[in-house]
Formats: sequence, structure tokens, C-alpha cells
Amino acid sequence: MMFVTVGEGSRWCGVGVVLVLLVAMMTTGCSAWAPPFSRVLQRGDEGRDVSIYQFLAFRELKSNFSVSGTFDGNTVAATNQLQAHFNLKQTGEVDEELSSLVMAHLTEDGYQDDGASAESLGYRYKVLISVAANRSIEPMAELYAGNGTLLFRFRARLHGWGECDCSKPWPDFNNSGPGLTSFAPNGNTPTGLIELDLNTPEPDPNLYGPYNVNRAVLGLKGNAGFLIPNFRDGILIHTGEWPGWQSPESMPNSEGCIHTWPQFCKQIADTLADLGVVAHQNTGGKLPYPYKCQGLLSIQQI
Repeated sequence: MMFVTVGEGSRWCGVGVVLVLLVAMMTTGCSAWAPPFSRVLQRGDEGRDVSIYQFLAFRELKSNFSVSGTFDGNTVAATNQLQAHFNLKQTGEVDEELSSLVMAHLTEDGYQDDGASAESLGYRYKVLISVAANRSIEPMAELYAGNGTLLFRFRARLHGWGECDCSKPWPDFNNSGPGLTSFAPNGNTPTGLIELDLNTPEPDPNLYGPYNVNRAVLGLKGNAGFLIPNFRDGILIHTGEWPGWQSPESMPNSEGCIHTWPQFCKQIADTLADLGVVAHQNTGGKLPYPYKCQGLLSIQQI
């Protein structure tokens, strides 16, 4: 099995990591629980949080156990293994300490784009974004034609809510941190390979801009392969009419969508139209998605 370590031949101290997290949460007024967790998980429990924990734990342990959403015997056994590694008491339950360690160290998926063209995979275009762990850093995304030709680059922001899983003002221009985990409902845009499709504009131009948007429909690889659409849905590439903002200033945070400048959002829409990509009628997040996706979105952490 593969576990995270700090320093050659060393094992990091779980208690120290959790103490740092607790101090940070106390100073911000946030819950001591690391989102998306908010309760002790134990045998018999069910829910979204159980599924996410199973996914992360089983992946780390390279286990063949299935994600069921029920804290069963296999989950108890996996929990004991993680607790043993972290030098914690083996209770078979997920408490605040273990959940914080899981979210601090087991969420990276290691996904890297393989360079395949959209056309070779049956799609008409591809958006590639290389993000830093700190999502306050806005990368230059790349739009590719189906044959792999780079068409242009555009500024993007993939920062969800801040570290505290609580409501934010709009627009939220907080640029002080890496953003909330993508495993929380309003966290950062998940990494991985995702089916993407062009939709007509959203109804509120203040929130989404007046241009066609691109909708992340189905995760194929990486964290996105688990999260989208069952746990994260409604993720778009869009812009907005943000009061007081002008380029090249940092864009506001989102609830998981990818923000870009208005001129870039228009350029994406116009370029895709030139490629013959159809702007499907906006579904408003309706599932199941009724159209065949025409594009790919590839998000890798560097």
C-alpha cells in the first residue's frame, strides 16, 4: 500500500497535523471537522460522507472493496488499517482526527493528461487546465481543436468556496487560500478527465455572463470520475458581470465552476461555433443529461 510520508524515511505525526488544523479552524470560526465530514462515522452509518470516505480510503489502500455508501465490515477493516498507519488507536471509526488526516493527505488523484487528442477519443474539442494546489493561482487554460491543434489560451479560476464550508458573499473576491476541497459540495473544481458540452447561456447574466457556457457532464478519470455527476453537478465554464471587477484582476471564487474573463468566454463560444460544435439547449443541471457530449475537459494538478 502507498501512504504519505514527510521526509526521507520518516513518518509524519497525525496528532501534530490535526492540532494545526484545529488551531486554524478556531481562528476562522469554522467547525473542527474537515469538510465534507461533520460526524463520527461508524458501522451501519450511511450517506454521502460514507461514500466519499470509502472512495478515499479504499483507493489509498489499493483495495477492491466497492463504494457502497454503507459503513460495513470492509470499511471498518480499512479504517483500522489507516489508524494503524497513522499511529492512532484502532477503533474502526472515523473521528475528527482521522477525517482531518484523510482530507489533508489522501485526496490527490495523481491524474495527468495523456496528451490524446479529442478526436482520437470521439470528441470535437478539448480544454486542458493545469492547476496548482493553491487555487488562488489562476492558470492559463488551453482550448484544442479535435485534431489536437492549440487554438488559444485563456485565464481561468478553479477556486471554490474558502476553507470554511459556509455561505459567502457574491461576488467573493477572497484570494487568501487554496480553496475548499473538491469533495465538499461547493469546493474547488475536481481534477480528472470529464466529458464537456456546449450549452446555451444561463438565464442570469450577472452570475454567468451572457454567452454560451460549457457544462462538465460526466467524470471519466481521477477524482472527477468519482464525483461528477453523483456528488458534484452543475459545474460550468462561464463568466459573470462581477461588480467592481476588471481584467486582469483576480476573478471571484465560485461554488466549483470554472470562471474566465468575459472576452474569453465569448471567444470560446465563437471558436467552438466555427468548429461546428452545437450549442445544446441549456439543461439547467437536469439529470440525466440528454445530449451526446462534444468535448473533453482535462484538469491536472502540477
